[in-house]
This record gives sequence, C-alpha cells and structure tokens, in this order.
Amino acid sequence: MSLFELQIKGLTRCLLDEDVPEERLHIHISEIAPGTRAHPPHTHEGVEAFYVLEGEGTLELADERYPLKANEAVILDPTKPHGLVNTGTASMRYMVIIAR
Repeated sequence: MSLFELQIKGLTRCLLDEDVPEERLHIHISEIAPGTRAHPPHTHEGVEAFYVLEGEGTLELADERYPLKANEAVILDPTKPHGLVNTGTASMRYMVIIAR
C-alpha cells in the first residue's frame, strides 16, 4: 500500500491510497461571504454532504429551504437542484463531500 498527496481546495494536506480511484470521492473546503452563494443551484450524480465548519446559511434543496449552522451536516441526493446561501453576518466555511 502506498499513499500519495492530492491538492485539495481548502486543505493543507490530503493523502490518498493508490488503490482507491481518485474520482470515487471528492472533498474540499469552501467559503462564502455573507449574503452570497458559491454558485446557482445545480445538479449532478452521486451522493453529497455538506458539513458547516463556521458560520451559518441555508441549504436550498429543490423547492425547500433548511437552515444550517456550525457543526451541522446534511447528506442529500444531488440529482435534485441544490445550493448553499450564506444567510449569516460572517463568512461561512463548509466541507463538501461527494461520493460517486
């Protein structure tokens, strides 16, 4: 077994086992300013999770809205339109995890 280093947005270091296909699991850290969003609602394949590290925001999932704050997570079906909006007064930092 051998590990190699990946360059991942928001992480200082990420090691991956060479026997694990890189495209199977995607993680990164994102940050969005108050009153903004990272991107418009979108869809894609797989299973997705958000874990809020700092701040607070709202998950938009299809036609529904769910408030999220630090130390909370959500796991969703990303084939439904989804996105995050920072509804707080400070930056919102969160981890994105997508399994395919």
